[in-house]
This record gives sequence, structure tokens and C-alpha cells, in this order.
Amino acid sequence: MPLPAMGPLEMRVLGLLRGAEPQSVAVIQAELRAQGTELAYTTVMTVLKRLHDKSLVTRHKDSRRHLYAAGSRTPKIKQGIMSRVKQALFQDDRAEPIVALLEDERLSTDELCALRGIIDAKLKERGA
Repeated sequence: MPLPAMGPLEMRVLGLLRGAEPQSVAVIQAELRAQGTELAYTTVMTVLKRLHDKSLVTRHKDSRRHLYAAGSRTPKIKQGIMSRVKQALFQDDRAEPIVALLEDERLSTDELCALRGIIDAKLKERGA
């Protein structure tokens, strides 16, 4: 299935829907605000509705509000987006995107250790 067209704000909101715990529009709006993006409640609601219409998020009614969660296609969508970025920016160099991420000085020691753990686990899977 082809990747649906998504704008930068849709990608950011989709990225905030992690884990299985559904989130309200207000929670997503607060997370965006904490990241420095001030948006009206109705704007966030519209973005979530569009993501739902594209089958990228699930929603269910909780009293008078909707709660949203990442859909089953979300991991594949994220992988497809990263593949597009990698191809556009790094062509055939498969390690360069990882190096670019590691050069981000905002990464904490904990995040670097988590990345090391993922790499170590992959190496162990391959018997290296």
C-alpha cells in the first residue's frame, strides 16, 4: 500500500502517538506546546481527524471526547517516511542517516546508551 501524503504537522502529531495508550486532543496539544508549537485545539483536532481519515490512527469515543492512538500501519508508515528521507538526503549510504542522528548534540547520554543497546542487540542477533 502506498504511503499517504502527509504534511509536516501530520508527521509531528503521528510521532506523538507512541505506545498503545490512547490520547486526547488536549494531551497532544499540550505536548506540541511543550515542544514550542502553539496550536488551537481545533487545529490539533483537525489534524487528528485527517490522520484518522487516512487510517493512520484509531479513535474511540470516551464520554464527549475522542481518544486517538497510533494505528497498526503506523510503524510501516514511519519506516516508509524514513526510507524516503534517507533516499533523498543520503542516497545509497545506509549508515550516514544514523551518523547524522548521532551527531545531534541534543541527544542525552541515556538516549545514546539506548541506541547502543539497540545496536548491540542487532549484532547479537546476527552472531557478531
